[in-house]
Amino acid sequence: MTTSEEALAFLSGLHAWKFERGWKGTTGSDVRIDDVRQVFLRMPRPPGRSGDLPQRILADYLRELAEAGHLKPSAKTDRERKAPLPLSVRLTPVRSVTREISPMPVLVSELAPIEGYWFLPQTTDRIRAAYEALNTRLHSGHRGMCIPLRERALQVFGLHPFFQQPHHPAEKLFDTLDAKPLFSDRKRLLELLNAFDVDPPLLSKDFRSRDLVKNHAAYHEPGKGSTLLVIENSTTYWSISHMLGHIDHRIGHVAWGSGVTFQKSIGSLTARDRISDIVYFGDLDPSGLAFPARAERYVGGLRVRPAFELYDALLRLGTPSGSLPKEAGSTPERIDELVSWLDPRHHDQARALLLSGRRLAQEWVGFDHLSTTEHWYADVRDT
Repeated sequence: MTTSEEALAFLSGLHAWKFERGWKGTTGSDVRIDDVRQVFLRMPRPPGRSGDLPQRILADYLRELAEAGHLKPSAKTDRERKAPLPLSVRLTPVRSVTREISPMPVLVSELAPIEGYWFLPQTTDRIRAAYEALNTRLHSGHRGMCIPLRERALQVFGLHPFFQQPHHPAEKLFDTLDAKPLFSDRKRLLELLNAFDVDPPLLSKDFRSRDLVKNHAAYHEPGKGSTLLVIENSTTYWSISHMLGHIDHRIGHVAWGSGVTFQKSIGSLTARDRISDIVYFGDLDPSGLAFPARAERYVGGLRVRPAFELYDALLRLGTPSGSLPKEAGSTPERIDELVSWLDPRHHDQARALLLSGRRLAQEWVGFDHLSTTEHWYADVRDT
């Protein structure tokens, strides 16, 4: 069946309407029938059909265009008896997608196995960006000391523009990336990165002293003081806990906050726990600042204060990345409220960071930094 010129002109108007609203034309796109009708009503009446109902003419156009494959009407209609219309139509893509693939860099010998994968369809932009960043790291020849994998991920990928985007946080890259041939071989990958996995600790409350190992309870007593140091993320919890086993200090207790869980779990403390001071260190983003501020309502008068030296190190050492999508809508008023929890000396830097739509993952303060200075725990140790 030949599609009429009038129906094609209507289709052109529908495309133009959709392009004005951001449609790229490379994928199918749904249009509600009310919007379809508005486009149709702006079109001139076809010759010889001045006496026909507008709805009938529109129904004929849609039928012609559907038969030619230009669109697909929804199965449900408005049930109009004389000329039923679909509740929506799905426009067929009109432009091809040109997939631009970045050229493969000169690879170090350790990455030679990926040469045959670079241009394959299943190798996404995210995977190639990861290869590029890792290749740059290996070309530098700097292996560094063996540290937790999330900390190494920030060092390798945190400076690459792709992983500074909101949907691709660098520190969490290896949580889901398992592409062949490199990222699917965990043992080989850890050797290449000179890193190790840190599993989230068991959630328990235990005040007995113990030797520190890579996997241990979420709450332990490394010293004899009455300060509780809470760390938001499990990797940084491991790094700080491990260092406290090798330095002279009197920090009484360390806990893994586990993000939002900390807001209420802190309420399990009792007078028998003999904790007089609660200090917190987390990500510099809206969630990371909201957790400790909200937690204060559950601890009966104890203030949850920021670990100044750790946040100071984070602001100095970290490379900002885009805020996570769930936090993109924070207003300036909300940001001012969140930043007020920090030490006043950090207000301006933190406010500027959050207002720019950026964040700092606490893993930037990694094991390698913690092992080379004593400043980080100066303000959280008991006297």
